Amino acid sequence: MKITVQFLGQARQLSSTDQVTLHVEEGASVDELIPHLLTGSPDGLDVILSELSEGKEPQLRRSVMAIRNNETIDPSTRDLLKDGDELSLLPPMAGG
Repeated sequence: MKITVQFLGQARQLSSTDQVTLHVEEGASVDELIPHLLTGSPDGLDVILSELSEGKEPQLRRSVMAIRNNETIDPSTRDLLKDGDELSLLPPMAGG
């Protein structure tokens, strides 16, 4: 299936583009997209978007909002993403 991933906030500033298109297996979760997104990405992007669990692939940092077609979703849940979906990733805002 084809998913368009849009980077928002600080992720957009660190990325060389504002969006990418990924071709992934049917039923993939947002967490399963993260290794594909990080391949060839700038170093800072992986720090902002991902976290590592022992013995597992990188997954979406829990502080990053995953928004599918304007609705917040749980990044670990499979079968939420459908062909043609737009997924936005919004890291937390800093400052004060």
